[in-house]
Amino acid sequence: MINTQQIRFIQIPAMTIASIRCISTSPEKDSLNAVIHFMKNRNISEKNSEVRHFGYIPQFDKGGVADIDIFERWVTIPENMEIAEPFKKKTFSGGLYAAYTVPLGFFDRASMLKDVINALPNYQLVTTGEFDYLEEYLNGWLFSPEYGNEFFDQAQIDILLRVKKI
Repeated sequence: MINTQQIRFIQIPAMTIASIRCISTSPEKDSLNAVIHFMKNRNISEKNSEVRHFGYIPQFDKGGVADIDIFERWVTIPENMEIAEPFKKKTFSGGLYAAYTVPLGFFDRASMLKDVINALPNYQLVTTGEFDYLEEYLNGWLFSPEYGNEFFDQAQIDILLRVKKI
């Protein structure tokens, strides 16, 4: 059960991101490997000590193929950084989000968080059209290759739902 006092309402600023979308039988793993490789090659953790890392399941029609999934990851980058395929440079517009911190793997809490937000009198969920909810991987520097499996031992995420105050 989620206690309303555990929910934070945060304004996320607009930011420049490198985005990768993987469609495969293991898109989360594939995109994570690509992000780790990207960060290593670009020295992101050294250049941007406040690196932020997000992930989400995009709206996607599988076209009847059951074993194919999709996952997209974003890593913040300096505005002037050039990037190459398979990454795309994008701008995340930010906005007001309800945030709830969980250990990695507790993604079922997203539906619980939606239920709590829907019951609050002062906030309303906002449909983005791009994702149902956003995951922010806390301590993004743990994605550097030198930390290896330490990431999985220590990882926490914020489940982020776009909201507006009413």
